[in-house]
Amino acid sequence: MTTNINGPMVRSSCVALLVMASLAHSNLLAQTAAVKNLVPNGSFEEVSKEPKTFDQLSRAQGWGDVTIGMAELFSKSASVKTVGIPENFYGTMEPHEGARYAGFFAWKDDQRRDYDGDPEDPFMPGWSAYSEYPWIELPSTLKEGQVYEVSFQVALAGNSDRAVAGIGALVSPLELNYQNRSFLRERPQVVETKILEERGVWVEVKGTFKADGDERYLIIGTFPTAIFETKRIIEGPDNQYAYYYLDSVVLREVHEEEAGK
Repeated sequence: MTTNINGPMVRSSCVALLVMASLAHSNLLAQTAAVKNLVPNGSFEEVSKEPKTFDQLSRAQGWGDVTIGMAELFSKSASVKTVGIPENFYGTMEPHEGARYAGFFAWKDDQRRDYDGDPEDPFMPGWSAYSEYPWIELPSTLKEGQVYEVSFQVALAGNSDRAVAGIGALVSPLELNYQNRSFLRERPQVVETKILEERGVWVEVKGTFKADGDERYLIIGTFPTAIFETKRIIEGPDNQYAYYYLDSVVLREVHEEEAGK
């Protein structure tokens, strides 16, 4: 009778190989599931220069403004009187991730004195529709029929005495450029229907959509064509604006079954 003295060793080796293969397969599945973010510089970490004051979102590489209402880039190197972190002109806020974030007026309920009107009602709307829209170009157009998920973090700035619903994301086939400070009339693919009124807390806005196949530009802001509600949350002097910090902007491909969850 022949005894195979290598039998247990062979069996152990086979088990080890099976375990390694299973781990490798699991890692591959995990890597496949972790689809990359299609938004370049989604957390505003890459900059051409550090911001020094207001209206300098364009110093975050790839980002710009749709209208002549110009958004902000915040940094720990900037002054607390303007766009510093954590303290700045609009409040106090740490980044959701990284070392920087952006910020924009969602709505400015401005008024100006009406010298020709009723003396008992001396004020009239000024820039009552004032709003700002950060935007960025995607590396390539979206795929026709593919489902995408947009998500981003916003936080109502501590000094805001207004809050709004209707903050969302538009993925446009066109590079929009308007010479005004008004609301956009385009309808977004993703929008938050609730009034985001809790100051100083990061809140996720997220939704999915199926691409037409020609979208190339991602725009974030307030979209009254979908929904628009406001709320006064005045404590002390009224500054008449809703200002939101912005961070962690993500666009990724998802499977349709995942989008339904």
